[in-house]
Amino acid sequence: MPNVGRHDLFEQDYTGKLKALMAQYGLLVGYERDRAALDLGLHLYEQPVVGDAHVSQVRVWFQAKGIRSATMAADQLTNTERVAVRDLPIEHLRYWFAHPEPVYLVVYLEALDHFLAEDVRDLVEREGGPRWLAEVQRSQDTTTLHVSSASTLEGALQRMPSHRSLRLDGPEFRGRPLGHRMDPLRCELDVLEPQSFQALVSRLLKAHEFRVVREIDTASLLDADIGTVSATVGRLYLTYEWLAPIETEFGVGPESDFRIEAPPDWAHGDVLVIVHSRFLAAPQQTEATRELVSALRDDGISRALVFFNASDLDAANFGGWRTTLEPMVRAPQGLGSLAFNVLTATNVYLEFLDRLSWRFANIR
Repeated sequence: MPNVGRHDLFEQDYTGKLKALMAQYGLLVGYERDRAALDLGLHLYEQPVVGDAHVSQVRVWFQAKGIRSATMAADQLTNTERVAVRDLPIEHLRYWFAHPEPVYLVVYLEALDHFLAEDVRDLVEREGGPRWLAEVQRSQDTTTLHVSSASTLEGALQRMPSHRSLRLDGPEFRGRPLGHRMDPLRCELDVLEPQSFQALVSRLLKAHEFRVVREIDTASLLDADIGTVSATVGRLYLTYEWLAPIETEFGVGPESDFRIEAPPDWAHGDVLVIVHSRFLAAPQQTEATRELVSALRDDGISRALVFFNASDLDAANFGGWRTTLEPMVRAPQGLGSLAFNVLTATNVYLEFLDRLSWRFANIR
């Protein structure tokens, strides 16, 4: 009579449990034929799910392995920080590591009736990364990865919505894949809702590891209501760079398609950050702003970043902030200059995509 082996029964059992656990997080995806070295996929729902589930743009793949209780008993698992998953084909690891979408190694521990899961990239990088893979492949066909006992499947599923998949087949910018076709040097955002503008600037600063030290009361600095303005002092741990669109050539002449780019401006270290998120009027220098500039410069802070929710071509606003904080501001950033930073910070662009509209949108 036909037989179903114990290993197949075990795999069938834990695969069923795995699918049941993941079903609430998204749509299960599978290959009709098992030839892609991927057991299962999950097309995630947007979280939280309230009422109808909305399918997100995040898809994650899984390779599942099971460890029988006869191999590792409960008392052994309780006292180990990492679980060894053996006999993994190195060719598969190289494939999973380079995969354009996240691949997780999932381990079922029969003795605990419990799943562990870690991103294959994290596991390989912990061992030494692609160089390690290349070295071990010279002498062996399989290897071992070590999954952390603290890396539960439930915890991994909670973190998975932060994954992103990016198309790399569009135009590039200085060798950098952007995930869109817009020209970072020659676009301008429409005016944003003040809350969205503040959030966008905060996210860009976070991407450059800006750490706030203190806030400044702007109401006491300005002698008129110019809108919604916030001010903070902090430190940029990564260099923040921007370009002024008013110095960038948009068109081409009859004799050449060469176009001039604005020279980059930058800031790094201790800075004053001004965010003018709701624009009513341009600022004017006051005795209080002069005192602030003097005090900051005495503290060794010589640069100010200014972001205003209006066009860079708004000369009053552009010039107003330069004179108000003179000599700390060289080029305040309006919605044209800010477009450069948004369009070259792909993760930020994707996060705010549904909140952005464009006054000028030049496609490459």
